[in-house]
Amino acid sequence: MASTSKRSRKAPVWTYMEKTGPDITVCLICKDSLKYCGNTSNMTKHIRTRHPIEFAQMQEDTTPVAASHMSDPESERLPGTSTATLQPTLMQTIDRTQSYRNDSIKKNQLDLLLVKMVAKDLQPLSITEDKGFKDFVQGLNPRYKLPSRRELTRTLLPNMYEQEVARISKELENVEDIALTTDIWTSRQTQGFITVTAHFISSDYNIKSAVLETARMTKNHTAENIAEDLTSICNKWNILSKICCVITDNAANMTSAIKSHMKLRNIPCFAHTLNLVVQDSLKNTKDLQIVKDKVKQIVTFFHHSVKATDKLSQLQVQHNVPVKKLIQDVETRWNSTYHMLERFVQQSNLVTTTLCLLGKNHLCISNDELSLIKKVIPLLEYFDEATKELSAEKLTSLSKVIPIVRGLQDSLQMIDDDMDGLTLRNIPLSEELKKQMSRRFATVEGIFLVGAATILDPRFKKLPFADASNIKAIEERLKNILRSKYTNYASESSTAPSVPSLPGPESTIKSGKKSLWNSFDAKAEKTSQIVSNPSAEAIMELRRYFEEPRVMRSEDPLSWWKKKAPLFPNLSKIAKGILCVPATSVPSERLFSKAGELISQRRSTLKEKNVNMILFLNKNLK
Repeated sequence: MASTSKRSRKAPVWTYMEKTGPDITVCLICKDSLKYCGNTSNMTKHIRTRHPIEFAQMQEDTTPVAASHMSDPESERLPGTSTATLQPTLMQTIDRTQSYRNDSIKKNQLDLLLVKMVAKDLQPLSITEDKGFKDFVQGLNPRYKLPSRRELTRTLLPNMYEQEVARISKELENVEDIALTTDIWTSRQTQGFITVTAHFISSDYNIKSAVLETARMTKNHTAENIAEDLTSICNKWNILSKICCVITDNAANMTSAIKSHMKLRNIPCFAHTLNLVVQDSLKNTKDLQIVKDKVKQIVTFFHHSVKATDKLSQLQVQHNVPVKKLIQDVETRWNSTYHMLERFVQQSNLVTTTLCLLGKNHLCISNDELSLIKKVIPLLEYFDEATKELSAEKLTSLSKVIPIVRGLQDSLQMIDDDMDGLTLRNIPLSEELKKQMSRRFATVEGIFLVGAATILDPRFKKLPFADASNIKAIEERLKNILRSKYTNYASESSTAPSVPSLPGPESTIKSGKKSLWNSFDAKAEKTSQIVSNPSAEAIMELRRYFEEPRVMRSEDPLSWWKKKAPLFPNLSKIAKGILCVPATSVPSERLFSKAGELISQRRSTLKEKNVNMILFLNKNLK
């Protein structure tokens, strides 16, 4: 009787693998290609990490006792052993196999949770090598073996990244219009990166955003190089033809890259513009600038003096005041001057006491200077509120730009009306803010996307506009867009096969029978033959929209469009393509602080591809 040697047996891993070349194998489960090195170790590792259930089955198939005795226990048992003696051994083997299968599945689940923790909390990849963390995990589950840093960076992290890329790519495939926000930032290691975030409205009218990529910029930040990198990222995601707008800061190289080189629409970040309004107004108000510099000097002193900070904290506790540090303003950080002055006024008495106790009387500000700060805080508070409104990532913010600009101008005017001339001369910041608002937002209503977003927001429509000519111009452009959609629809319909109509009253004309309905049927047939006029249809759809009552400002405009989409089949599509545009580049900039945490001293050697994967997962993982 011929016997088959162990060496001639085919390894179980080949059940899930197929050799397609001299050194290439393909996984039959996920279709991934693997390098074949003459042994099965690489393939086994792939099955173990990517397909734990199949791996457990493979282990079960290779168990000698299970394989032999489950087939024919009577014929395979050793001499002198009975079936009763063999049965416990068989059951133990099955139990061990099931336990191994469960452990394998559990390990895979824990590995995924580990990767999510690293991405969500921006933990260093070397955490799996930290003894304290190892001891902690061992205490939770002694049977779980932590993956090495190598396995984390080469297998687990890329696998999760690829899965999320596939999910987001599928979402973007079904979207017609995508808006991008982008900005360039510098890491603590003085390395330049560019981050790109996509914004779109899903088929069920939910606004969504996703970080697409954080790429290292090794070349000079010229308009040409920026455009090249952005184009490369867009092509990678296959969305270049879907981009309706790109939101950036006011930097000349960035705006030139979008407009001149990529030939795309560009809208400046309105939060940046508001910040410039405030900063320029403060610089042009000399008396206030002097007081601001004094406050900044005091804050700097407390930030550099441990003794002063401790003393202030003691006084706060003694007077039952919340223990809070003073805030330093940074010109590039929006509204930081307002936050600095507001916190200083809240703590002014205790700050003055602390300075006097420490012999720093020369730093104290006068009562008149403090009074001036108190008068300008309400002015700056309006701009802080406006910035927060425009920076909300989960809401349609572009439609709020015109209402907020008008609201700021009206608020500044109302403050002036409430003050007498003497008080007004003491706070010229009000006049300067109005001048800067007029200068920077004079043409905001004429920007088509901004105006169209306001008109297509059922909360606002035409109400916030100050100039009727801007409304008329935007209406005409919307009508033109609608006409093109109706024209395309008509041409598509004309090529479709005709559907025979059911016989009706009009059939009396064709039959030649006399009837009292002949005159009416002739008119009806003539009317039905009139081809629909795309221009008339566009005007009617837009007119019906304006006839709809405005909704409350607290309501979600996208919920309204979702409900009304059947009534406005083409206008709703246009609304989705415009209301997805954010008003600021905040979504890209929010990654800057996270990136700073990520590329820290402990992770200064983090590879660029890992920076991209971790920031991508940090934003996009649910």
